[in-house]
Amino acid sequence: MAETLLPDLFQLQVARTPHATAVRSGGQELSYTELNTRANRLAHHLIARGIGPEHLVGVRLPRSADLVVALLGVLKSGAAYVPMDSEFPAERVAFIVEDTGLSLMLGESAAPAMPGGAPETVTVAAALDAAEAVGLPDHDPTTADRTAPLTAANLAYVIYTSGSTGRPKGVTVQHDTLVRYLDFACAAYPGLADGALLHSPVAFDLTVTTLYGPLLLGGGLRVAALDREPDADTTADRPGFVKATPAHLPLLTALPGSLSPARELVVGGEMLIGDVVEQWRSTHPGAAVINEYGPTEATVGCCTFRIGPDDEIAPGATPIGVPTPGTTLYVLDERLEPVASGTAGELYIAGDQVARGYLKRPGLTAERFVADPFGGGRMYRTGDVARERPDGVLEYLGRIDDQVKINGYRIELGEVNSVVGAQPGVRRAAVVAREDRAGDRYLAGYVVPEDGATVIPAELRAALSETLPAYMVPARIMVLDALPLTTNGKLDQAALPEPPVAEQAPGAEPGTVAEKEMCALFAETLDVPAVYLDDDFFGRGGNSLRAVRLAGRARRAGWSFGLRDVLELRIPRALAAEPRDTGATTGGAAS
Repeated sequence: MAETLLPDLFQLQVARTPHATAVRSGGQELSYTELNTRANRLAHHLIARGIGPEHLVGVRLPRSADLVVALLGVLKSGAAYVPMDSEFPAERVAFIVEDTGLSLMLGESAAPAMPGGAPETVTVAAALDAAEAVGLPDHDPTTADRTAPLTAANLAYVIYTSGSTGRPKGVTVQHDTLVRYLDFACAAYPGLADGALLHSPVAFDLTVTTLYGPLLLGGGLRVAALDREPDADTTADRPGFVKATPAHLPLLTALPGSLSPARELVVGGEMLIGDVVEQWRSTHPGAAVINEYGPTEATVGCCTFRIGPDDEIAPGATPIGVPTPGTTLYVLDERLEPVASGTAGELYIAGDQVARGYLKRPGLTAERFVADPFGGGRMYRTGDVARERPDGVLEYLGRIDDQVKINGYRIELGEVNSVVGAQPGVRRAAVVAREDRAGDRYLAGYVVPEDGATVIPAELRAALSETLPAYMVPARIMVLDALPLTTNGKLDQAALPEPPVAEQAPGAEPGTVAEKEMCALFAETLDVPAVYLDDDFFGRGGNSLRAVRLAGRARRAGWSFGLRDVLELRIPRALAAEPRDTGATTGGAAS
């Protein structure tokens, strides 16, 4: 299977289940035949534009049926896609466009203006209409159609991750490593055949399993994001498979059961704590939980630990398990010598799933993708600390550098720190990950103002959100006279104080009935005496789980918005203006 291309595997499934539902998004459903036909027509449109193997096409679409069409269409053309969250700030999009040299973007709106010129942006609908208008075919593209032969060594996608120098880096993944991972996933996660839930941005490679696994096994892909549908249709079929981060587990526990998997919950992206798993499983018995470890550079996941439905869950950190077939994991010391069982060392990954490297970064590629002195070939230096138990099971212990994972997103603190430090009026800055209460990990920023300058944390956060994705903006920012240092002059993280939740300054009072009710819902959810009209939900101590509760309470009071709206709009004034069923019960009863 590993020598077969992903489009070929999908086309084989189309032949087996042509009329089965492949994608369901909102009120739209596409059968396998319909999805394949649309992806083929898009692929021929791209080919007609001269796009083929080793070309890059940007994809900047919200989660939808069109998004699945776009990704498959790019792969069928032979090109590789560069996924971008449709909500990335303009500067992030501009950087990726410039770094990749993109000339074409599949999206709903034009890319932001940039010095080198924005790429042409085409909607999927427009591309399909153009292909049909000129009579392009809709059959499966072959070598005879493409601009060049497509091989397993060609790129499939480029995903950007946070960079330690302040510059994000694009991880280049080939067809062969992608198919090897999917070969494993389809065998290890049979629940994919019963359908999967796509709920995260495709700029996060956790979604690769959910996107393609069902489509290779005849399952249906359901697009129903956790952050948009907290009161999802409880009559919908439960997916057989869901993949999430540990931070999603409290949300899955609180949300309707139709969003939790019936067979397998795969968790990845950061350290998994057994107590959190137990809480979810107590209300969703019968499903296996798999802790899947793997950086983007090792093609999604390369190590797993399975907890069966009847297995006991140990408290504390859950092991990451054993390597996937074709993968070798080494725990090495600084001399690249294996450490003894039970001893901590740096984790290196070798084998069939190691990515090609970093786009246009040969120096960094050579630094991180190094020669394998044991088995030949290459191995990836993860920067993760691990140890091997006597039974061969690996345990993840943390990072050796300043890279962290929060809500499953890999964040280089150096990148965030460089952006914070570059803001007007900031003389020095430090950004760290804090966990002052168990399970509530967040980014905290500390700034020392320039002489005579005044830095207001709320204004600084607003400025950062213009440059950084939301998950990289510090949840709290504290102004200090000086950063604490150790005796050798380094930042003393242990001496950094817990940043306060944004102080409640007198603000605009609610005027309308809707505004008063929304402020009351905020106060009830945040457990604070009062909330003003422009108070920021997260600045007043909100987190993702409380945001779920706010969205649920607001829906019961007649508003139609979901969690994503809470994350984006954030203040009572904006949320109170959202559409509302005036006949619903008001008052925001506690839940």
